[in-house]
Order: sequence, then structure tokens, then C-alpha cells
Amino acid sequence: MKERVTVVSFDVDGTLVPMEFNNLVWMEELPALIAEKRGMSLEDARIYTISEYEKVGEGDLRWYEMNHWIDHFDLDTTFETILSKYESRIKTFPDVMPTLEKLENRYTLILTTAMPREFLEVKIRTIKQFFQFDFSVISDFKQVKTPESYLTICERLNISPSELLHIGDHWEFDYVAPREAGANAIFLDRQRKRVGDFVIHDLEELEL
Repeated sequence: MKERVTVVSFDVDGTLVPMEFNNLVWMEELPALIAEKRGMSLEDARIYTISEYEKVGEGDLRWYEMNHWIDHFDLDTTFETILSKYESRIKTFPDVMPTLEKLENRYTLILTTAMPREFLEVKIRTIKQFFQFDFSVISDFKQVKTPESYLTICERLNISPSELLHIGDHWEFDYVAPREAGANAIFLDRQRKRVGDFVIHDLEELEL
């Protein structure tokens, strides 16, 4: 790793926090509410919900916004109601705390996520103390993770891209995009489908 790295950035979903909460909200709760409202089976509602998500796609800001989908499906609920129902299910991966404790006195630690800030605040509650800055590119920059969003973060922190190392589990958003911005990146592949010099399968494999 380049010696000039001074800031280590972490993605959140799939990197620090398991996808269980997201799956409960997007793949269980919303389809269940749709099934109840429209008199559909849960499986049919799930198929319909996924098809609507796919029409938008993860490159569109609406993909990440709960209030958009509540309005889109005309559901009788609120973001706060759904959040409070599943908040207790949020946890971190076992390798997160040891890794953050190892790095916190050696680097400036930040969070870089595409999730809206209202989700972020809840998900990082137990680890927020480790991070000096957190960026929701959706809420803060009105972007998904692009090379430009990483450059904006570097500008905000007054560092050059080569001083930033980003770690995340999405190949395009967490590896390709920061590297195109001139930053360092490590792809976290918890599914163990990739290998390579800049691929790890567990955060405790980090060598910084």
C-alpha cells in the first residue's frame, strides 16, 4: 500500500454491517405491505417489488430512498415506522471492531456510503466513535458513488486522492470508482469469488 495513505474510508452495507437489515426492509417488509394492500400473495408481491426496483436500478438516486418507494407503492406507513421495527436487528461483522481498533490511532477513518443519511445514522450507532467524518454521497452530494464523489470527498478533507484508501464490497462503486479518481481501493469479497492483489475476504486481512 502506498506510504502516503493518511485516510482510510469504509463502505457500510456489506462491509461493516451485514445486509440482514436491508433484506428485511426491502425484500420482506415492503413486499408484505404491498401484498396486504393489493391482496396479493407474498411471493407475487416480492416478484413485483423486485421488478419495480430493477426498473430504476442502483445507478438512480431513487433506488436508495425509502420515501420514494413508500410513495411509489402508495403504502400506508412511514420511514420511521419501518426503521423502528427492524432497528434492533442491525449489527456489525465480527471483524469490524478489531480492525477499527487497530487502525484508529494510525489513520483518519471515514465512512463513504450511498445510503441516505437517515439510514446511516442508525446503522453506525455502535461504531460512530471510530470515524472522524461520514459521507452519504446520496444525501450530501446527490450522487451515487462515482469518481467525482471520491474527488469531492478528497477536496472536503483537503487531501490528494493518493492519500485516500477506500474499502468496500461493491466492485464498481467501491473499487473501480475510487481507482478512477486516483485513490487507492481494496475490494472486500466476503463471498470469496475473487482473488487478487487488491482483494481481501475479511477485514482482518488488511495489511496497512
